[in-house]
Amino acid sequence: MANTTPILVASGQYVFRGEITAETAMSPVDIAAKAAISAINAAGAKSDLASEIDTIAFIRGFVDSVPGGKGPFGISNNIPRSLAKRIGADPETAIYGREGGHSPQRFVNEFAEKIASGEMSLGLIAGAEATGIMKQANRAGLSLDWSETIDGQLDDRGCHWLFTPHEVAHGITFPTQVYPLFENAWRARHKLSVGEHRQLASELFAKFSDVAANNPYSQFPVARSAEFLNTVSAENYWVASPHTKWMVAQDAVNQGAALLMCSVDKAIEFGIPESQWVYLHSYADVDDRYVSARPDLAVSESMKLTLSGVLNAAGKTISDIDVLDIYSCFPIAVLAACEAMDLDWNIDRDLTVTGGLPFFGGAGNNYSTHAIASLTDKLRETSDGFGLITANGGFLSKQSVGLYSAQAPQTPCHNADPTLQATFDNLPVAELAEQAEGEAVVETYTLVYKRGKPSVGIVIGRLEDGRRFLANTAADDDAAYAILQGDSEVIGRKIAVTHKAPQNIVRFI
Repeated sequence: MANTTPILVASGQYVFRGEITAETAMSPVDIAAKAAISAINAAGAKSDLASEIDTIAFIRGFVDSVPGGKGPFGISNNIPRSLAKRIGADPETAIYGREGGHSPQRFVNEFAEKIASGEMSLGLIAGAEATGIMKQANRAGLSLDWSETIDGQLDDRGCHWLFTPHEVAHGITFPTQVYPLFENAWRARHKLSVGEHRQLASELFAKFSDVAANNPYSQFPVARSAEFLNTVSAENYWVASPHTKWMVAQDAVNQGAALLMCSVDKAIEFGIPESQWVYLHSYADVDDRYVSARPDLAVSESMKLTLSGVLNAAGKTISDIDVLDIYSCFPIAVLAACEAMDLDWNIDRDLTVTGGLPFFGGAGNNYSTHAIASLTDKLRETSDGFGLITANGGFLSKQSVGLYSAQAPQTPCHNADPTLQATFDNLPVAELAEQAEGEAVVETYTLVYKRGKPSVGIVIGRLEDGRRFLANTAADDDAAYAILQGDSEVIGRKIAVTHKAPQNIVRFI
């Protein structure tokens, strides 16, 4: 009887920390190729695996993740086939994914379904970032050309805006300006002072930093103490309150990772030893709404649905999970996931296998490929352990979760609950007043900094009739900057809002 159970049979990772010269300045495709070759070699197959790959999915590059975006040194017109050329593959299907850090896990979920149905033989998921090389090469004035023209089929899934024009008008565009809004809302919901929250976040991320310091694939393998993280300094300057530099994902990385997937039957055919097999037991995907439409900015309903769905489908609780990697672009991503799983963030266990995006490296949309690679490598060391991955895209916008084990599932791997997205879509939506006038209260806020100085305050508030609005502080409102910079509670304070197209402007009463 055919066994089309999907398995992950190998992974590979690569990091470059050397001096940037014209000779060493690798493109993202070059870096991904090193990771892919490492994965192929790690599989221990008795056949030429590269020639057997029928599908390659390349995780969309970070600089290419907004419509019209492109890198400074050009790009291939067919990135997955450029990778295929480097590793000696000629796949039938080449896919360039959508934007978002959820993409690696979502591709694993997609590949699992196609392998189980017999649509795919051997799939490679790969990605890489060379943002560090780009930045250093630009500063050094290096002339690089990473453009390529490759013929062949390409399923380019494009990239899409994660925000509305009204959100853009108020600065809800960059992750460093949006996640602080969630962070402050979460802090207030848990009745923590500004200082208490910063101490908590510093202690949380110091643990992540310790893991990164011992990971050979970390871009920044340095242990940073809670005291360092909680202290504003020249090295740890304000980005947007409550986040300083080392509280956010670091994008200046040169990292690549790759995963190989096939069925049990194909693994046997290729001569891949059973010691390499890791099974995907359950998975789930849910996409959230635009930020301004979410009723409660202190929680993630999409996280709750995906995490509970995956655990319930496998008959597991969080206490049954031996290895975790919680997506960690900002502290709130970890705290919200812990809350969704009813897991104490301060528990004496690692919440990351890599060290997290601020310390291992925020490898753009490709971070979770590294996390899955690291997690599955750990599971190969044990016969019965379970590992859980949370992968997050956008502004807590897209959630993909996977549950893994080297132990074969009793029932075939499956989507935890195909109705989860419909369940989410039926949840309430916040009513938004785009042209806001009158007295109101602060729902959440952040103060954005530029070159160490306050640049703009972003405030989300509620009018007296309960409608939400987005607003900014006036450019010359030093009093508002002082309030937003302070340690006193801002959420719940009274404000006045007026509409001056295209923005709403607030002042504190």
